[in-house]
Amino acid sequence: VALVAVLVGYLIGTSPAGVTPPTTPPGSPTALLPPWPIFRVAIALNEFFEAAAVATRPPPVQVKTLATAYWQSEISYSLTKSGAIDEVGAEGGVACEDVAAKLKLVPDFLCRMMRAGEGIKLLSTDAQGKYSLTPAGDMLRSEHPGSLRSFMLMINEETTKAWRAAGTKSLSSGQSGFKEAFGKEWWAWHNEPSRATQMRQFDAAMRSLNADVSGALLVDWAPPKEDALVCDIGGGAGHMTAAMVKHYPKLKGIVFDQPKVVASSTKEVLAELGVSDRVSTVGGSFLEPLPAALSSCDAFYLKFILHDWADEECVSILSAIKAVAKEGSRIVTTDFILGVDGANMEMSKRMMD
Repeated sequence: VALVAVLVGYLIGTSPAGVTPPTTPPGSPTALLPPWPIFRVAIALNEFFEAAAVATRPPPVQVKTLATAYWQSEISYSLTKSGAIDEVGAEGGVACEDVAAKLKLVPDFLCRMMRAGEGIKLLSTDAQGKYSLTPAGDMLRSEHPGSLRSFMLMINEETTKAWRAAGTKSLSSGQSGFKEAFGKEWWAWHNEPSRATQMRQFDAAMRSLNADVSGALLVDWAPPKEDALVCDIGGGAGHMTAAMVKHYPKLKGIVFDQPKVVASSTKEVLAELGVSDRVSTVGGSFLEPLPAALSSCDAFYLKFILHDWADEECVSILSAIKAVAKEGSRIVTTDFILGVDGANMEMSKRMMD
């Protein structure tokens, strides 16, 4: 008990103070995050129990668990894609046969899939055997405010073939798994007109990940000055920049992304979020010289950009920013850094490497 108390005291005492933005608007993603001390204690406890579980797991069980791990993602994908999660809905209390009838699916197969979904804690059943969503399953509903539905679908469609190719063909060729599987790199393939559906799904998946990330940024980083100009490089639809300016009333932003992205979805989102008066858009490619319109930026923000590219392209991206940046401006990035976290997070980052 004394050792635990010392550990908890250490985690609390060494936690960052964090940042408090001048304004916290309704629906702020910062409300989703626990205070730093609580977060660190929770992570430490999670790491301890996970390590204990692994240490006591016999090697044959560990191997079988790894070999069948994809079953869980397939079950999750099936329940999401089929509409079963949405049909169970926020209220729950429905029989699997009723869900099958509404979706025109085979009851026996769907009921088995839903029982498996209960096993992986996406669903729960009451005494009558009727299903409801767990908190994790609820996040796969289309209408959940923090829905991860698009992410579940995207990560279990074309990327699965890329993973298999990366683990087989890429070992010999040195090319990315996506190029081996589809003949083109990720962005080139998704930007084809015939892949508009997949691109929209990717955009939605990235938006679904934005709440946690934007909340973490807002409580951990403050702009260099209250009326700074922050330029979001590869900023997509502009959700991150919108979150920044809503928390800093004097802040202005520029979202820089591919011309067709900023000309359509970005402008629509910025207007919808009511920040078009303080956030503008600039089209271009960060793999080419950046336009002079970015020369006034006080900070260049990159969210999950660098981990998508090889070292050569990363150097090119950063060099392009340096070439256009004014004196005193800075680069801020949210990305994966190996070797700085506990075992669970390090495992996830190694998968992304």
